[in-house]
Amino acid sequence: MSKYKRIYEKQHKKIQARFSTIIYTLFGAFIIPRGGQAHVASLIKLVRPLGFSANAIRLGLSRMSRKGVFKVRKVGRRSYYSLSTKGFRWMEQGRVRAFVFEPKSWDGRWRLVVYNVPEKLRVLRDRLRFKLHSLGFANLSTSLWISPYDFFSEIETFTEGKKMSRYIETFEAEYKGKRKIKELVAVVWQLDELARRYQAFIRKYSVMYARHKRPARAGRSIDLADCFGKRFCISAEYVALRLDDPMLPLELLSKDWPGIEAQRLYRKMCDSLKTPADEFVDLVLKR
Repeated sequence: MSKYKRIYEKQHKKIQARFSTIIYTLFGAFIIPRGGQAHVASLIKLVRPLGFSANAIRLGLSRMSRKGVFKVRKVGRRSYYSLSTKGFRWMEQGRVRAFVFEPKSWDGRWRLVVYNVPEKLRVLRDRLRFKLHSLGFANLSTSLWISPYDFFSEIETFTEGKKMSRYIETFEAEYKGKRKIKELVAVVWQLDELARRYQAFIRKYSVMYARHKRPARAGRSIDLADCFGKRFCISAEYVALRLDDPMLPLELLSKDWPGIEAQRLYRKMCDSLKTPADEFVDLVLKR
């Protein structure tokens, strides 16, 4: 553990992902395929080398539990965590967004959502904003959101039964402004910042992938803990990027959009690390 911790505190002083994203990634990639539950000591051992203290991990798990994300089962002095129905649904939504949803062809139309939700429904209004962001909408101006995709049915399902429908209007439109579409899109979705994040991801993990391949080519043994750490880190950071990526149609992106290269690197690295990473998790969860 000390060697593993040393390696990853050096390589990942601060992983670029929220704690909840890290936990959902851990459960989705490693815990659920192994029965769906793990005790706190195992979770700490798997997460701590990413730069979190044991206390921070316990507090993070506790906060998520209070939100109804986990079911906690006591066996003697041990607490076993598994995802609740709500937690599994949230994890699955993130998984679909990160790994299933792909950019689609654009039909040239823009979808607009306009709302005027009263202050007494502020909590629901905030949830609506979060939902629109998670679907890849951009906030064009106050209470006006825009997307190249038709997500109206998802929005209707989300607002159904929440007493919000009468405060929301949806439209289809054409752009009649003077700017080029790609220029407009880059500004509205702040693509320069997202591209920089993808480029930083590519630089970081291209170097790590090259280093990982050297022992294999030289016939040296592979460190299982090291492989798990690399796979966990790249997965969590990739998911975090994809959740912030609107997945715009390729027609609206630059030809050298770095999200495409990042996806190839992620798949290549995960494939090469899968077997040793799985072996390490099996060892940890059996203890």
